[in-house]
Amino acid sequence: MKPLNSIINLQRNFKHSLFFIVCFGILFSFLSCKKEKGINQLDWQNESLRLTADLCKKFRECADQNWKSIPENLQKFTEGRLEEANCQKRFRESNAYKLIGADPLQIQTSYRECHKQGMDLTCDDLQAGKLMNFPSCTAFQRIQNR
Repeated sequence: MKPLNSIINLQRNFKHSLFFIVCFGILFSFLSCKKEKGINQLDWQNESLRLTADLCKKFRECADQNWKSIPENLQKFTEGRLEEANCQKRFRESNAYKLIGADPLQIQTSYRECHKQGMDLTCDDLQAGKLMNFPSCTAFQRIQNR
């Protein structure tokens, strides 16, 4: 009877072990089903954060010129969004930073070109929305909105 009990106990232990392994596998697969992680490319991340800081600074400078025309309830919101740390923080969550939503080279090229064009515009042009007249900027916007 003892050998039979040993076999039964081994079967129970095996079933319990198998159950825990299967549960762990299922749990792990659910945890790994997060939003796309993207491509971790340190050179691009550093460059894109620098480009973003440039654009945020330009928008801040343009906003400063017309700060009084911004409704008071939007001033703090706008100021917070354009602050360099917040601006970069938001960009770190973007498709472009993570290289998600298109070919990584296309993302990098469109952002670089859009950045250059944005930096060349006057504040009046930026306020008039002329940045979105450039194909690279509209392509970049589509990537960000995916």
